[in-house]
Amino acid sequence: MTVLEVFAGVCGFKTVIKAEAGERYHAVCTLETECPNLKKVGVALGDEPLDVMNELFGKGQSTVVDVCTANLPHVSCPVPSAILKALEVSVGLALPADAQLTFKK
Repeated sequence: MTVLEVFAGVCGFKTVIKAEAGERYHAVCTLETECPNLKKVGVALGDEPLDVMNELFGKGQSTVVDVCTANLPHVSCPVPSAILKALEVSVGLALPADAQLTFKK
């Protein structure tokens, strides 16, 4: 299981993303958060396995992107990208390495 923790910034919400790999590049993703919008995302993603190859390379056909777009009030939230990264790592398509956004000014 891949576990990724995201502190989204000024909103103050932390989200823990858990991605459990299944068969043939499929994974189930769950979210633990106090953000009311991301709670909706977690419910919408449910417990059905996602086709990670389609999520990452499906030419605009991503369940994660669609669900996040429908439930999050702004596109700059870093959690959707983190969900995709957790899924990618969980099925072995990437190595787990920390990412960082740092404002310099």
